[in-house]
Amino acid sequence: MKKKFLVIVDETKELEKAVYFAAKRAIATEGELLLLYIVDPAINAQWARIENLIEQEATSEAKKLCRMWSQKIKSQFNIESEMIIKIGDRADELLKLVEEDQSIRFLVLASSENSEDPGPLIKVLTGKKIKNLNIPLVLIPGSLSEKDIDLII
Repeated sequence: MKKKFLVIVDETKELEKAVYFAAKRAIATEGELLLLYIVDPAINAQWARIENLIEQEATSEAKKLCRMWSQKIKSQFNIESEMIIKIGDRADELLKLVEEDQSIRFLVLASSENSEDPGPLIKVLTGKKIKNLNIPLVLIPGSLSEKDIDLII
């Protein structure tokens, strides 16, 4: 069973660095790359039908974004990536997936380059929820360039 490097897909700029690191490590270790997008559940919609439509639209956008990243990874690194879309609380869904899929060996996240705030998922996973994470969490500083990352791969 190949080890998987898990990257959380979102609309942030730092995702590029997390993908770069994870793809390079996957290549170096003959591992695989797993892209996870977690859609926020529709809340406060007055009717279930509206909630469902909101979640369907968000899921469709998530699939487009994951496909775009998957194609980018294929063209830049010549490796395939697996895509998973979930709906729910980001930290909870992430922890459930890691628990279910024993081949996931590393979670790769990148911090923001220009902010003192590392991001909500990093805060949660390095805070109260760290005890629930049973794999290494790799944090890529936003200040690292691709050349810097290449030196540590």
